[in-house]
Amino acid sequence: MDYKALYEQAHARLTTAEQTAREHADKAAKYDQYEATQLTDTEKATARADAAEQQVTALRRLAVDAEIRAAASRWADPTDAPRYLDDRDKYLTQAGTVDTAAITADLAAVLLARPHLARPTDSPAGDGARRPAPDHSQGARTLGPAGVDAQIAEAERTGDWATAISLKNQRLAQQATTQPR
Repeated sequence: MDYKALYEQAHARLTTAEQTAREHADKAAKYDQYEATQLTDTEKATARADAAEQQVTALRRLAVDAEIRAAASRWADPTDAPRYLDDRDKYLTQAGTVDTAAITADLAAVLLARPHLARPTDSPAGDGARRPAPDHSQGARTLGPAGVDAQIAEAERTGDWATAISLKNQRLAQQATTQPR
């Protein structure tokens, strides 16, 4: 079986298909332009009004989603909140404004039904914010042993074998680079 010939044949078909698709797209664009010139003023105004209505609907949905995320301050991840409130239209008033009171009430109801979505309240500050545990291996230390040997002794004394081994490896690497060859 000649795979190169099959490849060339498939490539030629693909190139022909792409060229035909481009030609058809050009013809469709020209036809759309022709149709647009044949529309009456009323039809043009109706088309513009439909497009504007679609934009307004999309913007209202974005505004409601933004209000939902803003009202979800007690959630662990406020970006999850819009997934749990299905009917976005009920949060719009007759005037087209967003009803934040209804959003807040519905979000509170969701948190009662699904407490695992709530922000943890066991932080030291009591505000429910997640804070990472301090990592004393990063940055300069202001307290504790200063030299590598003292750090190794301290790590071994406290039973922190991983730190002790890491410090010993660092000491060996330093010795290897300072020894003459």
